[in-house]
Amino acid sequence: MPRTYRATDYTLEFVADLLAREGILTDDARRTATAREGVQRARLLRDGASRSGGRALRRAELSPVEVLASFEFPDARRDAELVDEDKATQAVAKAVGIPYRKIDPLKLDAQLITRTLSRPFARKHAVLPLERRNGSLVVAAANPFDRELLENLRGLIGAEVEAVLSSPSDIHRAIAEVYGFRQQISQARVELEGGGGAPDVTNLEQFVNLSGIDALEASSEPVVAAVEYLLHYAFEQRASDIHLEPRREESIIRMRIDGVLHPVHRIPKAVHGAIANRFKIMSRLDIALKRPQDGRIRTARGDAEMELRVSTVPTTFGDKVVIRVLDPTVLVRDLSELGFLPDERDQFERWLLRPHGLVIVTGPTGSGKTTTLYSALQALASPEVNVVTIEDPIEMVHEDFNQIAANQKTGTGFAEALRHVLRQDPDVVMVGEVRDAETAAQAVQAALTGHMVLTTLHTNDTVSAVARLRDLGVPSFLIAATLTGIAAQRLVRQVCPSCAEDVPLTADEVQALGVPHPEDHAGKLLARRGRGCPKCRFTGYYGRSGIFEVLPVNARLRHLVAEGATPEVLLRTARQDGLRPLREHAVRKVAAGVTSFEEAMRATADAEAAP
Repeated sequence: MPRTYRATDYTLEFVADLLAREGILTDDARRTATAREGVQRARLLRDGASRSGGRALRRAELSPVEVLASFEFPDARRDAELVDEDKATQAVAKAVGIPYRKIDPLKLDAQLITRTLSRPFARKHAVLPLERRNGSLVVAAANPFDRELLENLRGLIGAEVEAVLSSPSDIHRAIAEVYGFRQQISQARVELEGGGGAPDVTNLEQFVNLSGIDALEASSEPVVAAVEYLLHYAFEQRASDIHLEPRREESIIRMRIDGVLHPVHRIPKAVHGAIANRFKIMSRLDIALKRPQDGRIRTARGDAEMELRVSTVPTTFGDKVVIRVLDPTVLVRDLSELGFLPDERDQFERWLLRPHGLVIVTGPTGSGKTTTLYSALQALASPEVNVVTIEDPIEMVHEDFNQIAANQKTGTGFAEALRHVLRQDPDVVMVGEVRDAETAAQAVQAALTGHMVLTTLHTNDTVSAVARLRDLGVPSFLIAATLTGIAAQRLVRQVCPSCAEDVPLTADEVQALGVPHPEDHAGKLLARRGRGCPKCRFTGYYGRSGIFEVLPVNARLRHLVAEGATPEVLLRTARQDGLRPLREHAVRKVAAGVTSFEEAMRATADAEAAP
């Protein structure tokens, strides 16, 4: 640190001068901000009640960065775009030699925070405990130059304090979320334990025989607020699944984001039952029934309606609850947004325009097959087209589709439902999955009788779908007569655009990509990789994209299928005709900077093992 700074040094003029020297602010913008600081502070103080829940803010609680970032400079659009709190805070940290920390909500230790500082203290001084390291407490502060504050913290905590600089908005948002959620959980625990508490269940037999926590407790205000917080947080973090997992001493809440589970919260065991029952009530399940149940919840996210699929299963320590988030913006997309290469998308769209035939999408569970089918159906749906789906369960209700829930227990499995659907004058039929010989036979028959049939199979690649249909008893000549095309797919995580960098590939990596003479290209070929940043939760990835193997069934392949050719022969012929395997598509995504080498190899490992 070039010099010792005091709390009084941290002024708007100091920050504005610093940003001007860094080229982030123009001189005119700097002068405007300095001259209008008082007016801007007054406006922010008036508007601050919403951030603080109606509590009047004091001038000291507005940091210089917070005030400066609120300006919109009329003479410099560039400044208005660049001067946000994060950039300004990073610039200050770099200039004065203090570590900058972007707060990642998923990595916060709620117990450490709430047990170390009270909410009023944390909010008043804009400080947030982050972690214990080497006997010291790392604290995010909006003003780490305040030596008196740091001394008070040392005395309060009884340990050394290491301050890092974070943006005020990040700190206040984290304080509201962590303390708000913990407060609701604590209130719920007090209410539950005040009524005798949750029983100490140590084995499954005991659990099954207990009636659990009643609906009144599950509907109490703290429990309702905690559940609402969890849902809001899941939407904000783009989570596809929420897991509530009971353990012996406490319960763990995890969220799946971009295909990977992340721990989010730990809650007292006494509260888990009430939260689980709250989800049961919302999804119209029986809270007294101690066996697996499935339900659905409709809720709103802004102007959009969201659907949640709830699954509960009794475990040794309580109900394990998994909530699948069915976001319509993710589940139904334009075909151009799925990740097809241009020629693949054109081919896939040509299949859909045919009046009849069988289109199969293959891949393991979680590879995006349902999204591809829903997106295809949306492209086909119109007032002139009757689209019918048979699903188990219905993933998302879509107003343009006639959707039927298959249920083997009630005698309406896929095959039986398909028989009835064919009497409903459909143009396009989507069968969620071909699981048995009867469904396979019905799907092929539907395609033969003038319907476009879309369905899925669990195979690693395209040609294996032909072998699977044969295994289900469909004659080769019928497969050849009806099959229009097969698309195998996987999902790869995309490199985070905020922290992407170019890295040279090693000789082994170049060889794995299938490049000839890898030793000549080692260190010369570059791929994109994410360093890790707060936006991607330091994973290096943000969002996912599909990779595809698209196999059109041309005349030559149709003849081979009818003759009963093996998958090896079909694959060899398809490659001669231009089939692009999954690995090759993944390599192209690496070359385009969409995904990393490691992710491409991971996503296509099983496909490479296929014949």
